[in-house]
Amino acid sequence: MRKTLIAAAVVAAGAAGYYFLSKQDSQAFHAELAYVPADTVLFSGQFKALDMVSYLATVGITPDYLKGEDLQQGLAVLQQQAPAAGQFALALFEGFINALGSPEQFERETGIANASRSLFYLVGAAPVVRLELANEQAFLSFLDNLGQRSGLSYQDASLNGHSFRRYRTDDAPEGFELLVSTERGWATIALHHHALSDSHRLQSLALEQPAKNLANSGKLENYVKQYQLKTDGLGFFSTEQLALALTTTDGNQLARDLQLTFNGEVPEALQSWQTPACRTDMQMLAQTWPGMVMDSELVTQANGQFHIRSKMLLPTSSKVALEGLQGLQGFIPNALNGKVHSSMFYLALGTEISQLTPSVSKIWAGMTDLSVSCEPLVAIQEQMKAQNPLMMLAMAGMAANGLQGFSVTINGFSLDPATGQPNQADALVTVSADNPQTLAANAIAMTPMLAGIQLPAAGEEISVSEVFPPAAMLGLDLRLKASANHLMLYVGDKAKAQATQLASEKLTKNGIMAVGADYKQFFSALSDAAAMSGQPVPDELKRMMDSNMQLGFGFGIEQHGIVFNTELKTSR
Repeated sequence: MRKTLIAAAVVAAGAAGYYFLSKQDSQAFHAELAYVPADTVLFSGQFKALDMVSYLATVGITPDYLKGEDLQQGLAVLQQQAPAAGQFALALFEGFINALGSPEQFERETGIANASRSLFYLVGAAPVVRLELANEQAFLSFLDNLGQRSGLSYQDASLNGHSFRRYRTDDAPEGFELLVSTERGWATIALHHHALSDSHRLQSLALEQPAKNLANSGKLENYVKQYQLKTDGLGFFSTEQLALALTTTDGNQLARDLQLTFNGEVPEALQSWQTPACRTDMQMLAQTWPGMVMDSELVTQANGQFHIRSKMLLPTSSKVALEGLQGLQGFIPNALNGKVHSSMFYLALGTEISQLTPSVSKIWAGMTDLSVSCEPLVAIQEQMKAQNPLMMLAMAGMAANGLQGFSVTINGFSLDPATGQPNQADALVTVSADNPQTLAANAIAMTPMLAGIQLPAAGEEISVSEVFPPAAMLGLDLRLKASANHLMLYVGDKAKAQATQLASEKLTKNGIMAVGADYKQFFSALSDAAAMSGQPVPDELKRMMDSNMQLGFGFGIEQHGIVFNTELKTSR
C-alpha cells in the first residue's frame, strides 16, 4: 500500500506540480479564470502546456512502471480491500499510467490533451480540478471504462440547461458526491455535498461565474507585481480567507459551507474562534502573514529535456520578523544554493551561530509578546512561553562561535567488489567562519584523534591522510586547504577545483539550507552497495537509476519573507 501511495504521489507531482503560463490562446484561458472565485482559499494553475508523456517518462513513469512486482502486490491488496470509490481511484491510477505509451495514445485513451493546462482550487469547501481536453467524448468514454472496472456508476443530471454526471456510493460519507462536467474543451471534476445550493454546484462545475473572480479581481496580477513572481505559473494559499472561514459564519463561501456541513451545530472548538476578539486578532495576523504564493518558470522544454525553476514564498509585513529571520541566515557556497549541480549529492547548512540566539529571541519575543485577546491564541502564547528554546541556543552559540556555514559535496565514489570498501572517492567538506583556523583549533583541542593536525595557513594546503587511518589504508589522498574564511577537506580532482573556487568567496548571509542530487548517479551508487551486500535491488531503485534527473532545493530569507527555491533538470 505504501508503495502504491508513493507512486500515486509521483504521478500527482508530475501532473500538477509544475505550473506554466502559455502565451498562446491566453485570452481563452483567462476566460476560464472567470470561473474561479476570488475568495478561494487555495489556487494553483498550470498556465503553460506541458508535454505530459515526455515529462513523466523522464522521471521513470511509463506503462512499465506498473509491472514492478512490489507495486503489483500492493495494488492487489488494495483492490481486495478498497470500497467502490477506492476501486474507481485505483482504476484511474492504472488507466492513466497505461495510457502513457505515447502522446497520441494518451490523448486517444484518456481524452486529456497531452500538452495541456490545468487548474486546482476550492469553491468554498468544494475541491475542483479542471483539465484541458483533446477530445471530450474520449474523456467520457475513459470514465465509462473506469466505472465498469470498479463498479461505480453515475447518474445523468442537468442544471440550467447544462448536463453533468453525479457519482455516489453507499460507502461514501453521507451526502458527498463526485460531479463531472465537460464544457468549452475542459473537464471539471468536483467533490461536492448535496446540502450545497444549485448555484454553488454550478460554480463548482465551472458552469456559472462568481461575481468576483480571478479574472476581474486583479489578485493574480497584484501577487506578480508585489512579489516579483514569474508568470509561467502561479498559485497561492490565503490566510485572509482562512481566517474569515474560521472566525465568521458568512464572511466567505467557505464559512457558509462549514455552517451547512455542521447543520447549525458548530463544534465547540470552532465556536471558540467565532468571537469579535478572534476576528480582530486573526485579521491582524492574516495581514501580517498573508499566506503563501508560488510561481515557476519553464526554462527549457525540447527534445525530451526539461529545465524548471520554481519558488514558494511565505511573505510577511512584519519588520521585526524579517529582521529576526534574516539573522538566522548564514553562508552557503554560491554553486550549491538550491541549484542543479554536477555532483552526485550535496548538502549545505548556513547559520551565523553568533546571531542565532539574538535572532530567535527577537522572533520569539515578537510572537509571545504580541497583544492578542482571542482565547485560543492566548493559550498558544502561554504554551510557547513555557517552552522557551533560548537557553539551548545560547549553549550552541558558545560551542561554535564564529561558524557561518557547513557543506558536504560528494562528486562520486566507487566500491571494491572484493571488500565492499571505497577504492576511489571525490568529495569536499567545508567549514566557513569568521576565523576558521581558530574555530578548528578549538575543535582539535577537544578531539584527541585530531591532535596531530597542523592547520595550514590561509592560501595553503596539507595532506592529512595519515591522521585518518581509513583514508590512508584505502590510498586516498585526503587534503586540507585553508583560505581567509574557509577550511576545505577534500579528496579528488573535482573536489580540488571546487575548493579552489570556494576559497575566494566572501562570507555573505545568503541562505539557511540547500540540498541537491543527481538521481542517476546517486541511486546507481546505492544500487551497487545493495548488490554487494547480497540484497536484491528494489524495483523503485532500478527506476531511479534510469532517471536522468537533477534536483536542487534551497531555503532562505528574502526581502519579502521565507523563500523555498527549486531547480529541476530532466532528460530522456
